[in-house]
Amino acid sequence: MARDLDRREWLLATSALGAGAIAFAVGGGGCDHAGGTRDAAAAVLEPSHEALIVAVWARRARAATVAVRAGDAPAVLRELAFGASGSAAVDIGGLAPGASYEIVVTLDDGTSLAPLRGRLAPDPADARPVRLAVVADIDPNPDFDTDICAHLLAAEPDLLVGLGDFPYTDNGPIAETLEVYRERHAAVRVHPPIRALLDAMPLRAIYDDHEFRNNWDAMFVAAEPARYAAAVAVWDEFFPVRAPAGEVRYRSWRHGAHVECFLLDCRRFRSANAAADGPGKTMLGDAQRAWFLDALARSTATWKLVFTSVPLDFGNGVDHWRGFLSERDALFDAIVAAPITGIAFFSADQHWFASHRHTFGIREFMSGPLARGIATPDATPPGVLFHAERFNALLVDASPDALVVTGLGEGGERFFEERLTVADLTPART
Repeated sequence: MARDLDRREWLLATSALGAGAIAFAVGGGGCDHAGGTRDAAAAVLEPSHEALIVAVWARRARAATVAVRAGDAPAVLRELAFGASGSAAVDIGGLAPGASYEIVVTLDDGTSLAPLRGRLAPDPADARPVRLAVVADIDPNPDFDTDICAHLLAAEPDLLVGLGDFPYTDNGPIAETLEVYRERHAAVRVHPPIRALLDAMPLRAIYDDHEFRNNWDAMFVAAEPARYAAAVAVWDEFFPVRAPAGEVRYRSWRHGAHVECFLLDCRRFRSANAAADGPGKTMLGDAQRAWFLDALARSTATWKLVFTSVPLDFGNGVDHWRGFLSERDALFDAIVAAPITGIAFFSADQHWFASHRHTFGIREFMSGPLARGIATPDATPPGVLFHAERFNALLVDASPDALVVTGLGEGGERFFEERLTVADLTPART
Protein backbone atom coordinates (compact mmCIF):
# COMPACT_ATOMS: atom_id res chain seq x y z
CA MET A 1 0.00 0.00 0.00
CA ALA A 2 1.31 3.50 -0.78
CA ARG A 3 0.24 7.05 -0.06
CA ASP A 4 1.80 10.47 0.57
CA LEU A 5 2.27 11.92 4.02
CA ASP A 6 1.73 15.62 4.58
CA ARG A 7 4.24 17.56 6.68
CA ARG A 8 2.24 17.19 9.91
CA GLU A 9 2.00 13.41 9.51
CA TRP A 10 5.72 13.22 8.74
CA LEU A 11 6.61 15.17 11.88
CA LEU A 12 4.38 12.90 13.96
CA ALA A 13 5.94 9.81 12.42
CA THR A 14 9.46 10.97 13.16
CA SER A 15 8.99 12.82 16.44
CA ALA A 16 9.93 9.82 18.55
CA LEU A 17 13.42 9.94 17.10
CA GLY A 18 14.29 13.36 18.47
CA ALA A 19 17.14 15.47 17.20
CA GLY A 20 20.49 13.91 16.45
CA ALA A 21 19.28 10.30 16.39
CA ILE A 22 22.60 9.32 14.89
CA ALA A 23 25.81 10.31 16.65
CA PHE A 24 29.14 9.94 14.91
CA ALA A 25 32.28 9.81 17.03
CA VAL A 26 35.90 9.86 15.91
CA GLY A 27 38.17 7.90 18.19
CA GLY A 28 39.42 4.46 19.12
CA GLY A 29 35.89 3.18 19.62
CA GLY A 30 34.89 3.83 15.99
CA CYS A 31 31.39 5.03 15.17
CA ASP A 32 28.72 5.16 17.85
CA HIS A 33 25.07 4.81 16.99
CA ALA A 34 22.76 6.46 19.49
CA GLY A 35 19.45 4.85 20.30
CA GLY A 36 20.17 1.76 18.20
CA THR A 37 18.49 -1.60 18.60
CA ARG A 38 20.12 -4.96 18.16
CA ASP A 39 16.82 -6.46 17.04
CA ALA A 40 16.39 -4.63 13.73
CA ALA A 41 18.33 -2.84 11.03
CA ALA A 42 17.76 -1.26 7.64
CA ALA A 43 19.79 -0.23 4.63
CA VAL A 44 19.35 1.77 1.44
CA LEU A 45 20.52 -0.29 -1.52
CA GLU A 46 20.93 -0.07 -5.30
CA PRO A 47 20.35 3.68 -5.83
CA SER A 48 19.73 4.47 -9.50
CA HIS A 49 18.94 7.97 -10.79
CA GLU A 50 15.22 7.35 -10.18
CA ALA A 51 14.79 4.63 -7.53
CA LEU A 52 16.25 3.02 -4.43
CA ILE A 53 15.64 -0.17 -2.47
CA VAL A 54 15.00 -0.08 1.28
CA ALA A 55 15.78 -3.43 2.93
CA VAL A 56 14.67 -4.05 6.53
CA TRP A 57 15.52 -6.92 8.89
CA ALA A 58 13.85 -7.46 12.27
CA ARG A 59 14.24 -10.20 14.84
CA ARG A 60 10.79 -9.81 16.44
CA ALA A 61 8.68 -7.42 14.37
CA ARG A 62 6.43 -8.78 11.65
CA ALA A 63 5.71 -5.60 9.69
CA ALA A 64 7.14 -2.15 9.10
CA THR A 65 6.27 1.19 7.54
CA VAL A 66 8.85 2.94 5.35
CA ALA A 67 8.49 6.71 4.91
CA VAL A 68 10.66 8.47 2.30
CA ARG A 69 10.93 12.24 2.17
CA ALA A 70 13.03 14.95 0.50
CA GLY A 71 12.83 18.49 1.88
CA ASP A 72 9.27 19.77 2.23
CA ALA A 73 7.81 17.52 -0.46
CA PRO A 74 5.09 15.06 0.60
CA ALA A 75 6.53 11.84 1.96
CA VAL A 76 5.97 8.51 0.22
CA LEU A 77 4.77 5.69 2.47
CA ARG A 78 5.30 1.97 1.91
CA GLU A 79 4.25 -0.91 4.15
CA LEU A 80 6.26 -4.12 4.47
CA ALA A 81 5.31 -7.52 5.84
CA PHE A 82 8.10 -9.81 7.02
CA GLY A 83 7.91 -13.50 6.26
CA ALA A 84 9.71 -16.33 8.00
CA SER A 85 13.03 -14.75 7.04
CA GLY A 86 12.39 -11.69 9.21
CA SER A 87 13.31 -9.45 6.30
CA ALA A 88 11.60 -7.56 3.50
CA ALA A 89 12.49 -4.95 0.89
CA VAL A 90 10.71 -2.40 -1.25
CA ASP A 91 11.90 -0.76 -4.46
CA ILE A 92 10.72 2.86 -4.46
CA GLY A 93 10.70 4.62 -7.82
CA GLY A 94 9.66 7.98 -9.21
CA LEU A 95 12.35 9.81 -7.21
CA ALA A 96 14.49 12.77 -8.27
CA PRO A 97 17.96 12.20 -9.79
CA GLY A 98 20.80 13.19 -7.48
CA ALA A 99 18.45 14.12 -4.64
CA SER A 100 19.00 13.16 -0.99
CA TYR A 101 16.16 11.49 0.87
CA GLU A 102 15.48 10.86 4.54
CA ILE A 103 14.00 7.42 5.18
CA VAL A 104 12.31 6.47 8.45
CA VAL A 105 11.45 2.84 9.22
CA THR A 106 8.83 2.23 11.93
CA LEU A 107 8.25 -1.33 13.13
CA ASP A 108 4.82 -2.70 14.05
CA ASP A 109 5.71 -2.50 17.76
CA GLY A 110 6.12 1.28 17.43
CA THR A 111 9.93 1.27 17.40
CA SER A 112 11.45 3.70 14.91
CA LEU A 113 14.92 3.05 13.57
CA ALA A 114 17.30 5.97 13.23
CA PRO A 115 16.72 7.83 9.96
CA LEU A 116 18.57 6.63 6.91
CA ARG A 117 19.95 8.94 4.26
CA GLY A 118 19.62 7.81 0.67
CA ARG A 119 21.15 9.79 -2.18
CA LEU A 120 20.14 8.85 -5.70
CA ALA A 121 22.65 8.64 -8.53
CA PRO A 122 22.83 11.78 -10.64
CA ASP A 123 21.09 11.74 -13.99
CA PRO A 124 23.26 10.21 -16.77
CA ALA A 125 23.52 13.70 -18.29
CA ASP A 126 24.56 15.35 -14.99
CA ALA A 127 28.29 16.24 -15.06
CA ARG A 128 28.70 16.82 -11.31
CA PRO A 129 31.72 15.23 -9.56
CA VAL A 130 30.95 12.08 -7.56
CA ARG A 131 32.69 10.26 -4.72
CA LEU A 132 32.52 6.51 -4.13
CA ALA A 133 33.90 4.57 -1.15
CA VAL A 134 35.03 0.95 -1.46
CA VAL A 135 35.18 -1.48 1.49
CA ALA A 136 35.70 -5.19 2.06
CA ASP A 137 36.39 -7.73 4.81
CA ILE A 138 34.00 -6.80 7.62
CA ASP A 139 33.79 -8.67 10.92
CA PRO A 140 32.05 -7.27 14.04
CA ASN A 141 34.64 -8.85 16.35
CA PRO A 142 35.95 -6.03 18.61
CA ASP A 143 39.50 -7.19 17.90
CA PHE A 144 39.17 -5.45 14.54
CA ASP A 145 37.66 -2.15 15.71
CA THR A 146 39.17 1.01 14.23
CA ASP A 147 37.95 4.55 13.62
CA ILE A 148 37.93 4.22 9.82
CA CYS A 149 34.13 4.13 9.65
CA ALA A 150 33.98 7.53 11.31
CA HIS A 151 36.35 8.95 8.71
CA LEU A 152 34.37 7.37 5.90
CA LEU A 153 31.32 9.14 7.27
CA ALA A 154 33.21 12.43 7.39
CA ALA A 155 34.25 11.96 3.74
CA GLU A 156 30.54 11.88 2.75
CA PRO A 157 30.69 9.53 -0.23
CA ASP A 158 27.71 9.44 -2.56
CA LEU A 159 27.80 5.63 -2.63
CA LEU A 160 29.40 2.78 -0.69
CA VAL A 161 30.55 -0.24 -2.73
CA GLY A 162 31.10 -3.53 -0.87
CA LEU A 163 33.44 -6.10 -2.42
CA GLY A 164 32.74 -9.08 -0.24
CA ASP A 165 33.37 -10.93 3.01
CA PHE A 166 30.45 -8.96 4.43
CA PRO A 167 29.87 -10.89 6.66
CA TYR A 168 32.16 -13.79 7.60
CA THR A 169 29.96 -16.85 8.08
CA ASP A 170 32.47 -19.70 8.07
CA ASN A 171 34.16 -19.30 11.41
CA GLY A 172 33.02 -19.69 15.04
CA PRO A 173 30.31 -21.05 14.71
CA ILE A 174 30.24 -22.13 11.08
CA ALA A 175 26.99 -21.26 9.33
CA GLU A 176 25.33 -24.09 7.42
CA THR A 177 21.60 -23.38 7.79
CA LEU A 178 19.29 -20.50 6.93
CA GLU A 179 18.90 -19.60 10.60
CA VAL A 180 22.63 -19.37 11.33
CA TYR A 181 23.41 -17.49 8.11
CA ARG A 182 20.70 -14.97 9.05
CA GLU A 183 22.20 -14.51 12.50
CA ARG A 184 25.64 -13.81 11.03
CA HIS A 185 24.28 -11.23 8.57
CA ALA A 186 22.24 -9.60 11.33
CA ALA A 187 25.26 -9.39 13.64
CA VAL A 188 27.07 -7.23 11.09
CA ARG A 189 24.02 -5.08 10.32
CA VAL A 190 23.55 -4.11 13.98
CA HIS A 191 27.28 -3.61 14.67
CA PRO A 192 27.45 0.13 15.50
CA PRO A 193 30.18 1.22 13.05
CA ILE A 194 28.58 -0.62 10.13
CA ARG A 195 25.09 0.45 11.09
CA ALA A 196 26.26 4.07 11.12
CA LEU A 197 27.65 3.68 7.59
CA LEU A 198 24.44 2.11 6.32
CA ASP A 199 22.35 4.80 7.99
CA ALA A 200 24.33 7.54 6.27
CA MET A 201 24.86 6.32 2.69
CA PRO A 202 23.44 3.91 0.10
CA LEU A 203 25.19 0.64 -0.69
CA ARG A 204 25.80 -1.60 -3.70
CA ALA A 205 27.55 -4.88 -2.93
CA ILE A 206 28.61 -8.30 -4.15
CA TYR A 207 29.69 -11.34 -2.15
CA ASP A 208 33.11 -12.95 -2.24
CA ASP A 209 33.89 -16.25 -0.53
CA HIS A 210 33.24 -16.03 3.22
CA GLU A 211 29.53 -15.36 2.78
CA PHE A 212 29.37 -19.09 1.91
CA ARG A 213 32.73 -20.69 2.76
CA ASN A 214 36.42 -19.96 2.25
CA ASN A 215 37.67 -20.00 -1.36
CA TRP A 216 34.47 -21.46 -2.76
CA ASP A 217 34.15 -22.44 -6.40
CA ALA A 218 32.08 -24.85 -8.52
CA MET A 219 33.52 -27.85 -6.67
CA PHE A 220 32.24 -26.65 -3.29
CA VAL A 221 28.82 -25.76 -4.71
CA ALA A 222 28.46 -29.33 -6.03
CA ALA A 223 29.74 -30.86 -2.78
CA GLU A 224 27.55 -28.79 -0.40
CA PRO A 225 24.38 -27.86 -2.33
CA ALA A 226 22.16 -27.33 0.73
CA ARG A 227 24.69 -25.12 2.48
CA TYR A 228 25.29 -23.13 -0.71
CA ALA A 229 21.55 -22.69 -1.27
CA ALA A 230 21.12 -21.39 2.27
CA ALA A 231 24.06 -18.98 1.94
CA VAL A 232 22.91 -17.34 -1.29
CA ALA A 233 19.24 -17.27 -0.21
CA VAL A 234 20.20 -15.26 2.88
CA TRP A 235 22.49 -13.04 0.83
CA ASP A 236 19.51 -12.20 -1.38
CA GLU A 237 17.39 -11.43 1.69
CA PHE A 238 19.89 -8.91 3.04
CA PHE A 239 21.23 -7.58 -0.31
CA PRO A 240 18.30 -7.64 -2.76
CA VAL A 241 19.02 -6.45 -6.30
CA ARG A 242 16.72 -5.70 -9.20
CA ALA A 243 17.93 -8.63 -11.31
CA PRO A 244 15.95 -11.85 -10.71
CA ALA A 245 17.20 -13.37 -7.45
CA GLY A 246 19.11 -16.59 -7.99
CA GLU A 247 19.81 -15.75 -11.63
CA VAL A 248 22.35 -12.93 -11.89
CA ARG A 249 23.86 -10.63 -9.32
CA TYR A 250 26.45 -9.02 -11.58
CA ARG A 251 25.27 -5.64 -12.81
CA SER A 252 26.25 -2.19 -14.02
CA TRP A 253 24.93 1.28 -13.32
CA ARG A 254 25.49 4.84 -14.45
CA HIS A 255 26.41 7.35 -11.74
CA GLY A 256 26.14 10.67 -13.54
CA ALA A 257 27.65 11.68 -16.86
CA HIS A 258 31.20 10.65 -16.10
CA VAL A 259 30.99 7.33 -14.22
CA GLU A 260 29.72 3.90 -15.11
CA CYS A 261 30.32 1.03 -12.70
CA PHE A 262 30.53 -2.68 -13.49
CA LEU A 263 30.16 -5.05 -10.51
CA LEU A 264 31.33 -8.58 -11.36
CA ASP A 265 30.33 -11.87 -9.73
CA CYS A 266 33.60 -13.77 -9.36
CA ARG A 267 32.13 -16.80 -7.53
CA ARG A 268 28.77 -17.94 -8.88
CA PHE A 269 30.02 -19.03 -12.35
CA ARG A 270 33.60 -19.92 -11.44
CA SER A 271 35.27 -23.16 -12.49
CA ALA A 272 37.10 -25.16 -9.83
CA ASN A 273 40.24 -23.36 -8.68
CA ALA A 274 42.16 -26.63 -8.99
CA ALA A 275 41.27 -27.11 -12.68
CA ALA A 276 44.08 -26.65 -15.21
CA ASP A 277 44.11 -23.17 -16.68
CA GLY A 278 43.13 -22.86 -20.31
CA PRO A 279 40.33 -21.64 -22.60
CA GLY A 280 37.73 -23.79 -20.82
CA LYS A 281 38.46 -22.47 -17.33
CA THR A 282 36.34 -19.47 -16.37
CA MET A 283 35.92 -17.01 -13.55
CA LEU A 284 32.89 -15.25 -15.05
CA GLY A 285 31.08 -17.82 -17.17
CA ASP A 286 30.15 -17.30 -20.81
CA ALA A 287 27.05 -15.16 -20.24
CA GLN A 288 28.65 -12.77 -17.73
CA ARG A 289 31.81 -12.40 -19.80
CA ALA A 290 29.81 -11.54 -22.94
CA TRP A 291 27.63 -9.10 -20.99
CA PHE A 292 30.68 -7.41 -19.47
CA LEU A 293 32.57 -6.87 -22.71
CA ASP A 294 29.44 -5.66 -24.49
CA ALA A 295 28.52 -3.26 -21.68
CA LEU A 296 32.06 -1.88 -21.60
CA ALA A 297 32.09 -1.31 -25.34
CA ARG A 298 28.73 0.51 -25.23
CA SER A 299 29.60 2.77 -22.29
CA THR A 300 29.90 6.47 -23.04
CA ALA A 301 31.08 7.37 -19.53
CA THR A 302 34.41 9.10 -19.05
CA TRP A 303 35.38 6.61 -16.33
CA LYS A 304 34.59 2.89 -16.44
CA LEU A 305 35.05 1.52 -12.92
CA VAL A 306 35.21 -2.28 -12.78
CA PHE A 307 34.72 -3.97 -9.40
CA THR A 308 36.06 -7.51 -9.03
CA SER A 309 36.03 -9.11 -5.58
CA VAL A 310 39.38 -10.82 -6.25
CA PRO A 311 42.55 -9.24 -7.70
CA LEU A 312 43.71 -9.54 -11.29
CA ASP A 313 47.10 -10.89 -10.09
CA PHE A 314 49.77 -10.25 -7.43
CA GLY A 315 47.78 -11.99 -4.66
CA ASN A 316 48.71 -14.97 -2.54
CA GLY A 317 47.66 -18.40 -3.81
CA VAL A 318 45.42 -18.97 -6.86
CA ASP A 319 41.96 -18.15 -5.47
CA HIS A 320 41.86 -15.12 -7.76
CA TRP A 321 42.57 -14.21 -11.38
CA ARG A 322 46.09 -15.69 -11.22
CA GLY A 323 44.44 -19.10 -11.48
CA PHE A 324 42.35 -17.92 -14.47
CA LEU A 325 44.95 -16.15 -16.59
CA SER A 326 43.68 -17.52 -19.91
CA GLU A 327 40.31 -15.80 -19.43
CA ARG A 328 41.86 -12.71 -17.83
CA ASP A 329 44.31 -12.24 -20.70
CA ALA A 330 41.45 -12.61 -23.21
CA LEU A 331 39.61 -9.83 -21.36
CA PHE A 332 42.74 -7.65 -21.47
CA ASP A 333 43.09 -8.25 -25.21
CA ALA A 334 39.44 -7.31 -25.80
CA ILE A 335 39.77 -4.13 -23.73
CA VAL A 336 42.79 -2.98 -25.76
CA ALA A 337 41.27 -3.99 -29.09
CA ALA A 338 37.98 -2.13 -28.48
CA PRO A 339 39.64 0.22 -27.36
CA ILE A 340 38.19 0.98 -23.90
CA THR A 341 39.22 4.37 -22.51
CA GLY A 342 39.27 5.55 -18.89
CA ILE A 343 39.06 2.07 -17.32
CA ALA A 344 40.21 1.17 -13.80
CA PHE A 345 39.76 -2.03 -11.77
CA PHE A 346 39.04 -2.19 -8.04
CA SER A 347 39.46 -5.38 -6.02
CA ALA A 348 39.71 -6.82 -2.51
CA ASP A 349 40.11 -10.25 -0.83
CA GLN A 350 43.81 -10.21 0.02
CA HIS A 351 43.65 -8.10 3.21
CA TRP A 352 46.18 -5.44 2.29
CA PHE A 353 46.05 -2.24 0.24
CA ALA A 354 47.80 -2.10 -3.13
CA SER A 355 48.14 -0.23 -6.40
CA HIS A 356 48.93 -2.41 -9.45
CA ARG A 357 49.90 -1.96 -13.10
CA HIS A 358 49.25 -4.90 -15.41
CA THR A 359 49.87 -5.72 -19.05
CA PHE A 360 48.99 -2.87 -21.45
CA GLY A 361 49.12 -0.44 -18.51
CA ILE A 362 45.83 -1.68 -17.01
CA ARG A 363 45.47 -0.26 -13.50
CA GLU A 364 44.04 -1.90 -10.39
CA PHE A 365 43.55 -0.68 -6.82
CA MET A 366 43.01 -3.22 -4.05
CA SER A 367 41.36 -2.37 -0.72
CA GLY A 368 40.61 -4.08 2.59
CA PRO A 369 40.47 -5.13 5.27
CA LEU A 370 38.09 -2.67 6.87
CA ALA A 371 37.60 -4.87 9.94
CA ARG A 372 39.39 -8.20 9.76
CA GLY A 373 42.93 -9.56 10.08
CA ILE A 374 45.72 -7.96 8.06
CA ALA A 375 47.72 -10.22 5.73
CA THR A 376 51.16 -10.01 4.09
CA PRO A 377 51.90 -10.54 0.39
CA ASP A 378 54.16 -13.46 -0.49
CA ALA A 379 55.99 -11.23 -2.98
CA THR A 380 55.88 -7.73 -4.44
CA PRO A 381 56.75 -8.04 -8.16
CA PRO A 382 57.34 -4.97 -10.36
CA GLY A 383 53.62 -4.71 -11.19
CA VAL A 384 52.94 -3.81 -7.54
CA LEU A 385 53.50 -0.06 -7.51
CA PHE A 386 52.53 0.44 -3.87
CA HIS A 387 51.24 -1.69 -1.02
CA ALA A 388 50.42 -1.14 2.65
CA GLU A 389 49.63 -3.75 5.30
CA ARG A 390 47.05 -1.91 7.37
CA PHE A 391 43.32 -1.47 7.94
CA ASN A 392 41.94 0.62 5.11
CA ALA A 393 39.12 1.75 2.86
CA LEU A 394 39.24 3.37 -0.57
CA LEU A 395 37.87 6.68 -1.83
CA VAL A 396 37.34 7.27 -5.55
CA ASP A 397 36.68 10.84 -6.72
CA ALA A 398 35.52 11.22 -10.30
CA SER A 399 35.35 14.57 -12.08
CA PRO A 400 35.39 15.43 -15.78
CA ASP A 401 39.17 15.88 -15.74
CA ALA A 402 40.54 13.30 -13.32
CA LEU A 403 39.98 10.17 -11.30
CA VAL A 404 41.56 10.47 -7.85
CA VAL A 405 42.10 7.27 -5.83
CA THR A 406 42.80 7.65 -2.10
CA GLY A 407 43.72 5.11 0.56
CA LEU A 408 42.00 5.97 3.86
CA GLY A 409 43.48 4.60 7.07
CA GLU A 410 43.12 4.83 10.83
CA GLY A 411 43.07 8.30 12.26
CA GLY A 412 41.76 9.53 8.91
CA GLU A 413 45.23 9.32 7.39
CA ARG A 414 45.18 9.54 3.61
CA PHE A 415 48.20 7.33 3.18
CA PHE A 416 47.94 6.97 -0.60
CA GLU A 417 46.68 9.25 -3.35
CA GLU A 418 46.98 9.10 -7.12
CA ARG A 419 45.46 11.45 -9.68
CA LEU A 420 44.79 9.81 -13.04
CA THR A 421 43.73 11.17 -16.42
CA VAL A 422 41.81 9.38 -19.17
CA ALA A 423 45.13 8.89 -20.98
CA ASP A 424 46.58 7.23 -17.86
CA LEU A 425 43.64 4.80 -17.82
CA THR A 426 43.51 3.92 -21.51
CA PRO A 427 45.31 0.59 -21.99
CA ALA A 428 47.43 0.22 -25.12
CA ARG A 429 49.92 -2.16 -26.72
CA THR A 430 53.48 -0.86 -26.59
